[in-house]
Amino acid sequence: MDRDKWRLVSIVAILTWILVGIYGVIFNISYIDEAKYLIKGWLIATGQIEYYSTPNFFYQHMPGGLLWFGLGQKLLGKSLLLGRIQSWLIGLMILFLSFKLGKKLGGVKTGIAALMLLSLMPVVILYYSSAVPRSLSVVMLLLGILSLTDKKYRWSSLWFSLSLVIRENFLFTLLIYLVWLFFILRKNWLEWLKNLLVVVIVLGIFFLPGFPEILNIFKNFPGISTLLPINQLEQSVLKLYWQKSRHDINLYIETVKYFGVIYFSWLVVAIFGIIKFIKQPVKLKKTQAYWFLIGVTGFNFLAHAWSAFNLSPKAIIGYMAYIGPLLCVSVAVLIGPKLKIRWIKTYILLLMIALIGMRFAAIFTPPNKQTDLSKINQSAKRLKPIVKENEKIVWLTEPISLYLADKISYYPLINHTNSYKPSLDTNTVRSLGFWNQEMMSQWLSEADLVVLDENRLRGLRQTELTKPVVKTITEYMDKNYDLLVINDYIWPGELSFFKPKMRLN
Repeated sequence: MDRDKWRLVSIVAILTWILVGIYGVIFNISYIDEAKYLIKGWLIATGQIEYYSTPNFFYQHMPGGLLWFGLGQKLLGKSLLLGRIQSWLIGLMILFLSFKLGKKLGGVKTGIAALMLLSLMPVVILYYSSAVPRSLSVVMLLLGILSLTDKKYRWSSLWFSLSLVIRENFLFTLLIYLVWLFFILRKNWLEWLKNLLVVVIVLGIFFLPGFPEILNIFKNFPGISTLLPINQLEQSVLKLYWQKSRHDINLYIETVKYFGVIYFSWLVVAIFGIIKFIKQPVKLKKTQAYWFLIGVTGFNFLAHAWSAFNLSPKAIIGYMAYIGPLLCVSVAVLIGPKLKIRWIKTYILLLMIALIGMRFAAIFTPPNKQTDLSKINQSAKRLKPIVKENEKIVWLTEPISLYLADKISYYPLINHTNSYKPSLDTNTVRSLGFWNQEMMSQWLSEADLVVLDENRLRGLRQTELTKPVVKTITEYMDKNYDLLVINDYIWPGELSFFKPKMRLN
């Protein structure tokens, strides 16, 4: 009887994960990271740019995620829906791997506890339903830790190396793993060197084609940049427009409030589990692998919280998607052996609260509105005849509609629309993957179509550092461009289309 009840709980947890994931694929709010991965991946996979060497094609992230989405776009065509399905399908593996890891560390009930805890993080599932490589990164981490539990060290070396190839966030995770493995294999130097060779080969495959330019990724990443030899000019550029100085204390308060609301159910169980463990410790199986899991999970939580603290405090809500399953398995080991049937009603109540809390996530949108997927696809169809004859498009807004209309914005804005640095050192700005006022003036003078997002410009006007570039853009547009009247709605809305006035040759 008890076994049937736990089986039913597992089914509820799995169905929650699957259904919320499908909901996210359809209803998630689209954001620029999705366009970034789809566009850059497609350009690489279709050979339109050379691997990490095309001038003015700047990268903010490692190639693994780009290649993953690029392959899907190349095989099945450009589609935001396809990119989301790729993430969701990979995300389904997280269910199985979390259960399997929990089972290895603490038995079947621990695996069930991991599934239950995962279902109490529905916002994490939403992020696994976006066209970004969060789910792919987590799968590599879970595979790596699973390999450690079986002492299959070369496999774990492969998976942890690939986690870095997919996302630069996990550089320190790989380093921690290598140091940890050194102590585990300290009596067998040859085996450790073989594992190090696996890491070197995997990283070499992805690093060598773009070395040394690929290091710019790490220069731009908070924390990692402190480990690299960055010259004074680059440091001066990287420090410009640092958002930390603009944060108001109310933003941190609001972040804590939303984090608590969104992850309330999970936090309740986690706190209960830790207290229960302190009072009645559980004898842990395969202790070495578990404590490695605890160390990596704790470090990544602190590292991502610190990164969010510096960049955008609310980012910690989304960053939980990188470590959510690791946290769930870590806590499941503490509470799994103590699970009792009478707690099932409490779990169902907490699950309902978790699903309600999902409503407060920035990525969530109610089902009673037209989806971004629908609006973007319609916009791409409307946009095609407008941009058909244009090759040098400066597109200062979310670029997914343009991409699906078979165009990309003029180099290097194909990447990002926010990476403005108010520096006069154009060469350094360019080498780091940013743009400045001088570069924007050049693009405007050559463009055959300019599209401005009023919301983005409105935000720029509120910042002292960016007022000069806003003034430059608006004054230049008034003098040299004519405003086009576009009757159709083009996502994300409030766009102004400008064609150049007659130019003298």
